Amino acid sequence: MLFPEDENFSNRTTGSAYERLAVPYAYKSECFHFVKKDFSKQFAFIYASRLEEMLKLLEDSVQKKWGTEMPIKRLADLREDCPQKCVIIGTLFKHQELKPSILREISEENQLAPQPPRSHYTNDNDILILEDALQRIKLVGKMDVHSVVTGVVCAVLGYEESDGRFFVEDHIFYQGGVQRPLPPLQSSPLLVLMSGLNQTAANDFSPSLELLQQWVFGNLEGLVEGHDSEAASIVRIIIAGNSVKASVKPKNHLQSKVTTETDALLGAIKSVDSLIHNLSQSVPVDLMPGEFDPANHMLPQQAMHHCLFPRSVEFSSFKGVPNPYAFDLANRYVIGTSGQNVFDVMRYSRIDSPLEALKATLRWSHLIPTAPDTLPCYPYYQKDPFIIRECPHVYFAGNVGKFKTEMYTGPNDHRTRLVCVPSFSESQSIAVINLRTMECRKISFKMDEFEGGEE
Repeated sequence: MLFPEDENFSNRTTGSAYERLAVPYAYKSECFHFVKKDFSKQFAFIYASRLEEMLKLLEDSVQKKWGTEMPIKRLADLREDCPQKCVIIGTLFKHQELKPSILREISEENQLAPQPPRSHYTNDNDILILEDALQRIKLVGKMDVHSVVTGVVCAVLGYEESDGRFFVEDHIFYQGGVQRPLPPLQSSPLLVLMSGLNQTAANDFSPSLELLQQWVFGNLEGLVEGHDSEAASIVRIIIAGNSVKASVKPKNHLQSKVTTETDALLGAIKSVDSLIHNLSQSVPVDLMPGEFDPANHMLPQQAMHHCLFPRSVEFSSFKGVPNPYAFDLANRYVIGTSGQNVFDVMRYSRIDSPLEALKATLRWSHLIPTAPDTLPCYPYYQKDPFIIRECPHVYFAGNVGKFKTEMYTGPNDHRTRLVCVPSFSESQSIAVINLRTMECRKISFKMDEFEGGEE
C-alpha cells in the first residue's frame, strides 16, 4: 500500500534552508498484522505450514544442486534393509539437555535439582533430528548441530544407516528467495536506522540525542564538515525497538512499586513522543516496538497504540509499525526486526556474532526460526508469515550491541546489505545506508567524537 504523502514528503525545518529529498515508499508489512486473535490453535500448525511452503520452494533448489535424478523421499519411504542415497526435506529439531523446561522450573520451586542460570544452552551432547509431516529421524554425518537451531527447514542428502540414523553427506537451505534487480538512482537517499533509546523519564534528552536532532534538521552547517550537506538526503528514520525503559526502583517507601513503575513508563513514553514530534516535522519516522516496549510480547509485535503518542500522531509522517517490519523505499526492499530473533539464535547455537546470526536467518530464509519453540509467537495455522519469500536488499536487526555491517552475496549473485544497529543509549550512534550505493556507515553522536566513519 502506497502512502502518497510519504512519496512527496518534504519540509523546511526551522533554522534550515533546504528542501528534503523525496523518494517512493510502500508499506509491505500486512502479513504481520493480526486479522483476528484466535489463540485456540495448537502451535503444530505453524510448523506444518512452514514445512509445506518451504518444501515447494526447496524442490527447485534440490534439483539445481543434486540433479533431477536424485529422488526426494519422505521419511516413511526409507528402508533400513535397502539403503539408497536420497534427499529428505524436513524441519530441524535440536534436542538440548540445557534448554529451559517448565518441568525443571517446577522442580526448582520444590527445591529439587536447582539449575544455575544460563545465557547459552548448547552442549556437546546436543542431538539433531529431522522431522517431516509424519515421522522424525536422528541425523549424523556432515552437519554441525551447533550451527543451526530448531525450526529451520532444510534438505539433506544421504542415506539411512542400519541403526536407523540418517547419514548426511550434504545439505542446503533455501537462502532468501528471488531478488528484484536494483534500479539505478540519480540521487543518494539516506535511510537512518537507530534503536535502543531506552528513555526513562519525560524530556530525558541526552546531549547526544539533541545533537542527533540538529544533524537531522541540518543545523550543523559550518560546525562539522560534511555532515550538514547530507541532512537533506535523509528520507526516512527507523527506530527499531526498545525506545522506553521504565525504572523499577521506588522513589521512596511511601510509594508502591507499581505506581512508581507506571509513572516512570508514562514519563518515558512522553519523552519518546517529544523526540518523534520534533523529527516528524522534518522527516518520515517509523517506530517499531521492541522487547521492553509497551506492546504485545508475542511476535509479530503489533504497532504501539497511537494514543501513546498524542503529539506525534498529528503528523502523517509518523507511523507506528510492527516488528518485524518490511517496506519498499526508493525501490529497495527492506526488512528488519528489533533484535529478538538474533539473540535467540545465539542462545541456542554456537553462533557467537549478531552479524553471523542475522546472516544465518537470511540463509535459512526465515526471520524467526526459533518461534514458537523458544520465542513466543502467535499460533498461525494457515501460513507462516516469517518465511523470507523475497530476498531483501537491506536486512537489519536493532539493539544488538556494536555496529556491524556486511554486503552478503547469496545464490544467483543476490546481494543484501546486512546491518546490526547499535543501541543508541549505550553507543550514542546510528547506522546510515546510502540507498544508491548500498554502502552503510556508523555515525557517532558522542560529544567528544562526533564523526561519520565508513565501516
